[in-house]
Amino acid sequence: MSDGVYSIDIAVRATPSPALVARIVDSYGADAAAERWAWLGERTISTLAQRGRAQAGDVAPRRTGGRPMACSEIDAAVAVEAGFILGSASRGIRAAGVTVSYQGLYSRRGLTPPMISPEERGIASALAGAARRGDAEAAEAWEARLAFEASVGFVIRKALALVAEQTVSGRYALPPADAALAEALRDEDPAAVALVFPGLAEISQAEPEPPVIVPPPTPETAPMRRMSRMPTDNVLTAERAQGRSVDQMASDWEVKPAAIRAALRRIDQAALASQVQAPPPKPLSATHSEPAQHLAAPPPGRLSVEDLARAVALARREGITPAAAVEFVRADVDQARTRPVAPDPDLAGFPAPRMSPGLAAWFDALAAGHDLPELEMEDFDV
Repeated sequence: MSDGVYSIDIAVRATPSPALVARIVDSYGADAAAERWAWLGERTISTLAQRGRAQAGDVAPRRTGGRPMACSEIDAAVAVEAGFILGSASRGIRAAGVTVSYQGLYSRRGLTPPMISPEERGIASALAGAARRGDAEAAEAWEARLAFEASVGFVIRKALALVAEQTVSGRYALPPADAALAEALRDEDPAAVALVFPGLAEISQAEPEPPVIVPPPTPETAPMRRMSRMPTDNVLTAERAQGRSVDQMASDWEVKPAAIRAALRRIDQAALASQVQAPPPKPLSATHSEPAQHLAAPPPGRLSVEDLARAVALARREGITPAAAVEFVRADVDQARTRPVAPDPDLAGFPAPRMSPGLAAWFDALAAGHDLPELEMEDFDV
């Protein structure tokens, strides 16, 4: 029966040992072996016989005629050793970078080609098929696998060059894992080197490590405080008097609007507290024989309607905040209270100033913090 054709005899019968096939062929001829193992093809019997001779150390001399081997001896050695390391004869052929049938390479050394499991073969076939169909991730994974197989082949090729003489059968001899091998494989892929020579990673390199320079200790210093971007109270008061909004001030000073609102609220509370908690003026003793007469003044700590009107006019004229104008007027009033003034009924010939009832009610509402009433033109004619 020819090779390559499925037969029930091949499936149910045991394959003879290579040593037995080699002894029958060499003693009685190939016809006797073909008659004894009739379910095997002539190529299979010849391969088994060649493997048996190689196992026994009986290697046929190099052929002088006929078709030569399709690869060199070093390529064949790389393919065989890479196949055993990668677990597949086909992967070993790819690692060596040759395109030959692996059956002849293993048979001439009396070896059985290594095979991967059916499950792993299915995974590899699916990955290669997806890569051929244009799957980008599968193509990247397949290229990475081929690159790793090639790296394993390069490692084995350099390692075999360090062995002076090889055996004629069986697996090829690899050099021991020592410093010379580590130096020869220094530029190769570390993962491939670790797969071929697992014990090589334990050998330390002879290169000395550079001395570690310890810098002198530096004294601990407190971290520099970050300069605050929050404007001062005077700047906030001036910008609010100019009509700038909270968002505009926050954008200019690169702070949060909530911080600007809190600062303005604190400024207003401080101004209000200074009006309410102003100390009353101290009474002065009379220095003249006649009792001194002071100007009529509102209760301590409060300003009259006329004083508030002066403060409003001062704020508008000078471009300052109402709080600053009130403080200025308050200081002026306090200074005037400490100075005795004699009544002057004629006021240098001018009549006393008068206000209309509507204007007086407007100032009273301003002093009390109520809603301001509307004024007519007649209210200014006094």
